[in-house]
Amino acid sequence: MSDKEIVNLIIAGNEEALLYLLYDRYESDLKFYAWRYYNTLAYLEDLIGFLYIQIKGKKGDWQPLKSFQWKCQFRTWFCAVASHLFLEKRSELIGPGGKDHSIIINSSDKPLPEPKPEPVNQKLVMLMEAISRLENDDYRFILIKELEGYNHKEIAEMIVAKRKKEKKTTIYNGKIVVPDSHYVDMNKARALKEVKAIIEQIKKEWYENQR
Repeated sequence: MSDKEIVNLIIAGNEEALLYLLYDRYESDLKFYAWRYYNTLAYLEDLIGFLYIQIKGKKGDWQPLKSFQWKCQFRTWFCAVASHLFLEKRSELIGPGGKDHSIIINSSDKPLPEPKPEPVNQKLVMLMEAISRLENDDYRFILIKELEGYNHKEIAEMIVAKRKKEKKTTIYNGKIVVPDSHYVDMNKARALKEVKAIIEQIKKEWYENQR
């Protein structure tokens, strides 16, 4: 199912569809943001709970989803909301020293903006955004898992398990491709090439927005 079909199910009252987004389709992205802001996954369940509430809206009517206009990829918006919210919850979860007070909590039900990058973490923010824009699922998965500390053999095994769960296969020259370390190496190189180009586009966008 497409993101739009899933969102329509959620708005219609199917909360399990949102759980699918949180714990399956975009789980790797949420782990990435949790690790980025907390340097641990210990708070991941709490953060996902906060995100669930945020997306459901103050009145429980899914207003944040209803307000999404589909002018960009849903995943870009979803990751922006998660990134902003996870950063905002640092003070609550790990104490006063863990919060960037330059970010203001948005109490409305409108989609949350992407947090403004600061000089100390600008490169990391660019990398995170570039990875989120990758269209190839394997490219995105490989880079995120490597950032989480997994080696290429482990990542290959995860991809195999993921495909079995999703009942998906990749065919090349009439043969089923079974990911291994070489597959991960090759696709990581391709992913990084795309990320480099995307980062240049992000720099251009930031420059134009600051003019």
